[in-house]
Amino acid sequence: MFITSHAAVGALLAEALPGHPFLAFLLAFAAHFLIDIIPHGDSTVYRGFISGTRVRRALAYVTIDSIVAIVFVLAIFNAGLYTDRSVTSWGILGSVLPDFLVAIHDVTKNKFLKRFHQLHFFFHNFIVSRKGDVKFASGFAVQMIFLAAVLSRLG
Repeated sequence: MFITSHAAVGALLAEALPGHPFLAFLLAFAAHFLIDIIPHGDSTVYRGFISGTRVRRALAYVTIDSIVAIVFVLAIFNAGLYTDRSVTSWGILGSVLPDFLVAIHDVTKNKFLKRFHQLHFFFHNFIVSRKGDVKFASGFAVQMIFLAAVLSRLG
């Protein structure tokens, strides 16, 4: 899923847990894995990055997604949708942290993150490895619908 989609889920979970930043963080962290089960068309992007054949494409994808996620977070905070920004921040952090830990592993090959990396891709590829991934354009459309549904619940 896009980092933006994960951040939106983290914010939504946090809104349901005012005054509970640690719980918001934990639930958003766990939710990351659950929503990654949904095929979202980025398997070829990741394989291109790992194989070294399409590193620029993968970096462009992540850069654009990260910028959109930052704009999303700034927008929800500036819209005043939340009374407890701390809880929302912890929810968003929990929801995006797994992808950043995977990125750290991919770049550094840190042995302490290897099992986490495997766990992440167990969920990420749960359906994709059995049924195949959707095309990137279809995955993009699914994520936009998913993001719109989550955003409609915020505020």
